[in-house]
Amino acid sequence: MSRREILVVENNVDDLFFLKRALRSAGVTDSIHSVSDGRAAIACLSGTGDYADRMQWPMPWLVFLDLKLPYKSGLDVLEYIRSAPDLNRINVVVVTASEDDKDMKRATELGVNAYLLKPPTPYVLQRLFASPQLRPPGDPADGKRGRSYSRNPWRYLHDSPREIGWLLLAAAIGVVALLFLVLAALQ
Repeated sequence: MSRREILVVENNVDDLFFLKRALRSAGVTDSIHSVSDGRAAIACLSGTGDYADRMQWPMPWLVFLDLKLPYKSGLDVLEYIRSAPDLNRINVVVVTASEDDKDMKRATELGVNAYLLKPPTPYVLQRLFASPQLRPPGDPADGKRGRSYSRNPWRYLHDSPREIGWLLLAAAIGVVALLFLVLAALQ
């Protein structure tokens, strides 16, 4: 069985850390590589320059792509992926802080598999990997990209009310603990 590779294109080290952590928590065991700008992502995917060694930089089956990147935007990278015949089978998941309808619409038009808001939780990533939106390597439907993948890419990908409730409870406990610490320091 071949090793599955994931490429993360993210210029913020904190966002990269939290995405990798959420992937591990979601049980994703694929090998993860990362680059920090759009130009490097295109070079990595095309196997040119510093990324020519396919042993060190294997072709990913999945790309997590931020939209706001230096040199070339995430939408430019997505357009490059979808226009290249040897790359257009790669699954692309946008992970961004942008809730701009224009960004969502353009990403959908370009055939993104999913559009997630930062930071994605392990629960959201588990649902993503279980959804029909991602096609693993060797999937019989591979190469049969239909509009169903891009028509509504963010369906199935909402946090459960129960998980949100636990997160709010944890945040409230953290605020109360912080208040106690501040009061103790003032005395």
